[in-house]
Amino acid sequence: MHKKLLILLAIIYFLAVFYFYTIQWLPGWSLILIAAINLLSVVFYGMDKLAAIKHWQRTPEKYFHGLALLSGWPGSLIGQILFNHKTTKVSFRRSFYMMIFLNVVGSLAYLYYIKY
Repeated sequence: MHKKLLILLAIIYFLAVFYFYTIQWLPGWSLILIAAINLLSVVFYGMDKLAAIKHWQRTPEKYFHGLALLSGWPGSLIGQILFNHKTTKVSFRRSFYMMIFLNVVGSLAYLYYIKY
């Protein structure tokens, strides 16, 4: 159930971004940037999962959190589910959820700022 709720939140986020683009509150380049960041997030999770399996050098968690904070958290959720990676470490999950919160609050503050 927890995963389904997060996926629903990610879908709502993507729909909101597209809606705000259609009413011209967001520029077109922002859609491309958000898509690229989300794709990069999925790739990072896949690469880090492979690195964990092969005992290669791992990606520092700050990069995952940075991507999540920059609107890449829906892609991060997809990567976590797709690769079953970074799903149990409690300290990572807490920080990840904080990045989601900060991104959503920051996005709403931005939208409020440009509207009023």
